[in-house]
Amino acid sequence: MKVIMEPIEMIGWFNLKGVLMPLRFRLETKEHELKTVKINKVLYHTEEKIAGNPMRTYACVVAVNGIEKPCELKYELNTCKWILFKI
Repeated sequence: MKVIMEPIEMIGWFNLKGVLMPLRFRLETKEHELKTVKINKVLYHTEEKIAGNPMRTYACVVAVNGIEKPCELKYELNTCKWILFKI
């Protein structure tokens, strides 16, 4: 997987326990077009601190142009921002 570190727009849902789960995200391509990517499966999620900033990391399988790829998403708990970390 390649490190991307790009901010993304996310649609997610909360389960009854209050755990946030991602559904699909949108990012801007090099041609400045918006591309929507569907998350097929969340493999696991963990919480960690990076430079004192609490984050939740999600390992997922996404569908890009009909091809399944692994990716890693990060959610900053303090700022409520999503980052496409690796794909």
